[in-house]
Amino acid sequence: MQRTELSVSLSRDGVWSVNERGPSRVAIAYFPTKWGAMKHAVRVARAKRRCRVAVLESGGGVRLSRDYDQDPDPHHVETP
Repeated sequence: MQRTELSVSLSRDGVWSVNERGPSRVAIAYFPTKWGAMKHAVRVARAKRRCRVAVLESGGGVRLSRDYDQDPDPHHVETP
C-alpha cells in the first residue's frame, strides 16, 4: 500500500501551501497562516490510512516530519 505525502511550506510572498501527493491524487491548498495550513495537513493525514506530513524549510529541506499510520478498520471500504 502506498503512502500519501503532504508537504507544508511558505512561499516567497508569505502564503502557506499544503501539497498533497498520493497514489491517485495530486492537490494543493493555500492558507494565509501556518496554523491554518498545519490544521488542514493534520486533518487530511488523519483521514488517510498511511500518510506523512513534512514541514519544509525555505531551501526545500525537511525541517520536521511525522508519519500517520491508521489501524485498518474491518468495516472501512477504501475506494479507488
